[in-house]
Amino acid sequence: MRVALVATPIWAMKTPPLTTAYLAGWLKRHGHDVLQLDWNIELFHHAPVSLKEYWDRTHLHKWQDEASYRDEIEPKITGPTLGTYLDRILAFDPQIVGISAYSIEATKHLARALKARAPGVMVVVGGQVADPGFYGYNLAWSGAIDLVVHGEGEGPLLDIIERVAAGRTDFSDVRGLLLPHGEGGVEDTGLRPPLPKVDDLAWPDFEDLPLDYYTAQTAPPYEPSRCISTLMARGCVRKCDFCLQAEIWQNFRYRDADDIYAEMKQNVERHGLTSYHFNDLLINGSAKQLGRLCDLLIERPLGVTWGGNAIVSRTLKRSLLEKMRAAGCEFLGFGFESFSPKVLAAMGKKYDDDEVSRLLTDMHETGMRFFSNLIIGHPAETRKEFAETVQFLINHHHLFTEAPTSSLLIVQKNTPIWRARAYWGIEMNEGDALGWWIKDGANDLAERKRRAQVMNFFYESMFDVGIKITDFDTRQDLTLGQDDVIPRTAQAN
Repeated sequence: MRVALVATPIWAMKTPPLTTAYLAGWLKRHGHDVLQLDWNIELFHHAPVSLKEYWDRTHLHKWQDEASYRDEIEPKITGPTLGTYLDRILAFDPQIVGISAYSIEATKHLARALKARAPGVMVVVGGQVADPGFYGYNLAWSGAIDLVVHGEGEGPLLDIIERVAAGRTDFSDVRGLLLPHGEGGVEDTGLRPPLPKVDDLAWPDFEDLPLDYYTAQTAPPYEPSRCISTLMARGCVRKCDFCLQAEIWQNFRYRDADDIYAEMKQNVERHGLTSYHFNDLLINGSAKQLGRLCDLLIERPLGVTWGGNAIVSRTLKRSLLEKMRAAGCEFLGFGFESFSPKVLAAMGKKYDDDEVSRLLTDMHETGMRFFSNLIIGHPAETRKEFAETVQFLINHHHLFTEAPTSSLLIVQKNTPIWRARAYWGIEMNEGDALGWWIKDGANDLAERKRRAQVMNFFYESMFDVGIKITDFDTRQDLTLGQDDVIPRTAQAN
């Protein structure tokens, strides 16, 4: 069967999207013809310099909000050239178009345009934001999308293809789908168990993608990054209470190090890579397999640098960091989130601020670069705990290789903290994961913005940069308004 796979903006510009690359490899292994189109990188590559700022994550809300997308993004970026991308997709004569959703508004825009040009084409949307706890229902209600896949896509997509090939229109027995049923009706077919062995999955396939377009630079000349990504594992060994990712992946499955090395070797030789990025939730979920991969890269160097996300763990010792550095690891990413022991425990972190202090010292002495994130406003965080995080930064800022990014805590549906709303006294309006408040008034959006303003002062003092908050324009969005202080309705959900 002919299947077109399209990645929507906005996403990283440094590496090709793993979502479509993994599915392309999987479908090709099963004998299907695949067209892969990275709409995100093509739009970015061809956009004038004056518009490239829209790919900064602080502009994400403009791609997600219907009015902002319609009035600002569509006329400037996606609308003028959409017809040329539709021509390329439909010239392949696909029976199914699979859209990997990052921006829900760009995804719905593309789906509607496809249906207008080719009503008989089945449009299937997936990706992490398609989870029922994220934007899954929003996508299913759009009227232009036939099926929404949540969870791992490989299994459901093969089942969908099998039924389409047989002329079947009933997908209710396929686990892992949201099925639109008329005006406002959606059926969730239930959570699908993940594939038990990730070593059985195909390697991601990058053959159709314009690798020269990908760049790590945020200003001209936007030279090619010569970098692609892969996964060492799927899932996470932790269950942080605010995290939807661990819920989506369900469990932790680590690939064999020899298989990872073989994939890296093939891609380095085929694509002339100079660096590799591991897009895992964490790369040190299995210290044994990580150490084995490092041994292989030291014994048989591939001439590439690499890095990925990690968790603070007692197994991430100085000796392992030194081995990783010798194997070409240049950077790690950490979700520190807080430096208050009370807040860390409430979040479900399995470490305290002393362990972070030890890790920062080891990272500094091994010459390892890292980036990190903090979360402002967990319900366990009073002003006292917030001050503990600020104090830790003051004491350790000289060990940071760059200022941490930050986010205001969102209470996403189906996360552990969402299920524990009664315990924390959290109240919120339906669909407003950012604007929740505590019944006693000690924590609301206004308070979280005030803390971000305080943090911004210390960032400017310690790092000589302002705070950067994901999906926020800090010059505008930290301004307090009446809606931040007084919830518009008193209805708790």
